[in-house]
Amino acid sequence: MPHYNGTKSFARLRQEIRQKNEGECSRVDVLVASRTRKSKKAVNVLTLEKNTLAVDVLGKDTHWYLRAYGPGKSITQHFKVKPSRLDLSQELIEVKKKADQLIEEARKDAECARMEAEKAKKEAEAIRNDVDRKIEQNNAIWEKKFHQLTNFIKGGTYDDDSGNESSS
Repeated sequence: MPHYNGTKSFARLRQEIRQKNEGECSRVDVLVASRTRKSKKAVNVLTLEKNTLAVDVLGKDTHWYLRAYGPGKSITQHFKVKPSRLDLSQELIEVKKKADQLIEEARKDAECARMEAEKAKKEAEAIRNDVDRKIEQNNAIWEKKFHQLTNFIKGGTYDDDSGNESSS
């Protein structure tokens, strides 16, 4: 039973069917659409809708090519049957790639967090040094004021900041 797609690929035909049927496309839909002529004369749909006949007509699963569906999907994948070793190995490769990507992202995030922590530590150290310096300045001022106050109480003289002595 030849198809009447011409140069149109099965993938493109599937995409058109999905757009018409709101995302759904079966093997039988592709088979019927590819065997329908421009004059809209189709093959006998009733015989194709029976799975046993459809599998007989469409053939066995061969090397990632599903007849009347195109490359990229096998019969076992289409009918959700037990995966082959090739399927499992490809799935394992995909999982490893995804895990490696997630590990790399985690490393980058950890490195960014470490750099931010170092930056915050440096900023905190700078603030601490500034506060310590200001405390030293205030302590020196209070020490000077206290010394002036004790001198005033003992001797009755007061030294202001300009160095002039005054008595009361």
